[in-house]
Amino acid sequence: MTTSSTAAIADVLDCGHPPTPDPTGVGAGRAIDPHTGATSCYPCSDERARDAMTRANTFVAYVSTHGDTLTTWPGGHLATIDPADTHQTGRRTYTPSGGMWTRHVWHATDIDGGRWTGVNGGPGLVIRVHRLRACTWQTKFGNGRDPRYCHRRATHAGQGGAVDLYCRTHARQVFDLYGWTTTALPPRTLARPGA
Repeated sequence: MTTSSTAAIADVLDCGHPPTPDPTGVGAGRAIDPHTGATSCYPCSDERARDAMTRANTFVAYVSTHGDTLTTWPGGHLATIDPADTHQTGRRTYTPSGGMWTRHVWHATDIDGGRWTGVNGGPGLVIRVHRLRACTWQTKFGNGRDPRYCHRRATHAGQGGAVDLYCRTHARQVFDLYGWTTTALPPRTLARPGA
């Protein structure tokens, strides 16, 4: 979905709703599908973006100005950023041309439980996130801190592809695109990875 800033706006869009009023005056109140040219209000375009995110392996979004959510361009919620990442200061790194930039690494969970990660220049900026293929087993802390994720890289247990990915540390297996189950693998499966 792309947004348009042209002045002429129809009373009713292709989604059946009127344009969304934009209090900032930046947007036109509508989104245009680049493939079909169909117009929709911001809530309908946000819903389409959330639906597209469930089927994607990479996705372009925005980090909110507070650094706590991934959003669409109009500000619709796509995913919640991990609490440990919301207060990061970033890391200074060199570019190939010798310049420097501040690199922020974000981890987020979408509304379906899918785990995403991406790198950008900080809050309020665009980010390309990719689906995290790593263990998301949460470590609970007894002192009231937020849980942290394992983030170990997944390994193959057998010949079957994605359904055979698991984390050796936590013996958790992935069954679909949305993340790891909390069901441990049977001991025989762990002992015989080629089975």
